[in-house]
Amino acid sequence: MIKIVTTQTFLLCLGACLFLSFFGCNGKTVENGNICLALGDYPLAISFFETRLKKVPEDYSARLGLGKALLQKAADKADMEAWYYALIQLEACRTITPSDELNLLLCDAYKEQARLLLNSKDTVSALESLSHAIELNRRDVEPVNLAGIIYYNMREVTKAEALFLKAINLDSLHPTALYNLGMICWQQQDVAGARDYLLRALKIVPQDEDVLYWFARAEKRIRDRH
Repeated sequence: MIKIVTTQTFLLCLGACLFLSFFGCNGKTVENGNICLALGDYPLAISFFETRLKKVPEDYSARLGLGKALLQKAADKADMEAWYYALIQLEACRTITPSDELNLLLCDAYKEQARLLLNSKDTVSALESLSHAIELNRRDVEPVNLAGIIYYNMREVTKAEALFLKAINLDSLHPTALYNLGMICWQQQDVAGARDYLLRALKIVPQDEDVLYWFARAEKRIRDRH
């Protein structure tokens, strides 16, 4: 079975980015919004930032803060409308002042949105979100691996394999991409190829039960043939 890597909780990742909101703030309203945002009080933070934007719609700090507050809401409530509104704010920030830090935040947001869309069985929209994530951070393995999993589940194995290979080209020590390639080899009756990929994954995650199980099966199949 193809599997997905469990990543660090999105809210924690978002918290690590909060320092961006404290630079270039204009007015007490944005400052109060940032304080609420840092405290996790996203309803009040949203109110402060929206108040500021009604007066100064081009305020980068207010839009960035609103985007982050909406991401907190979206992650907390699994609220797809909040996800979309948050992404509108962050994309607007990227138009006002592009930055690598903002691209990384947007990449993470699109990845999490894709996972929510998958939970609601919206595969096409999930792939679209992952495409945005890949474009924003071409060095991030996770959206590539997740897109591969989606194509695998759609039985488009050739596309899935190409994406898993791309993932290990980005990170040769990515255990789930190696595991997923091993499972494709197994499905294609390439037991030796499966064993090789699974062995590489096993050296990275020696306690992983799935990797151990399928590596043992591949080893046994090869021994039985001799």
